[in-house]
Amino acid sequence: MSLRVFAAVLLAVLVGTTLSSCAAGPRDGFLTLSGSDATEPPACTVAAPVRVETLDGTDLQSCLPSGQELVFPDGYREMLGETSGSSASSPGAGFAYQWVTVGRWGLVAARASDDCSDVQEWGHPEALRRVHEAFGADWACDDTEPSDRG
Repeated sequence: MSLRVFAAVLLAVLVGTTLSSCAAGPRDGFLTLSGSDATEPPACTVAAPVRVETLDGTDLQSCLPSGQELVFPDGYREMLGETSGSSASSPGAGFAYQWVTVGRWGLVAARASDDCSDVQEWGHPEALRRVHEAFGADWACDDTEPSDRG
């Protein structure tokens, strides 16, 4: 094989690999933050239940409600851990509940029905965009029963 043919084949393989990676999109299951984006708000100093509706808005959250109770509109309550991260709960009431901290944008939360036909999300728009980019738009459905999802 001549050097020219070898170079052409190598170039074709590299271009094909690059294009297939781009077509797959950024969804890789990892939420990657760097620099100031990775700096979380300080922990809230006043212990009080946090209604998920208060997570909405374009203002950055002033504090992270670590170790506090998260309250969903349907009355479901879940105690957040003392450290940042993500969690999910499926109490068997027909819904799965998710939450994740997203660096400087604070906490986002979601509630999804078992069949994923009813999904509600709360959080800063940029935080939700980052979560969708990392985990996909259906991130809130990850803990719903696959057999229930059409």
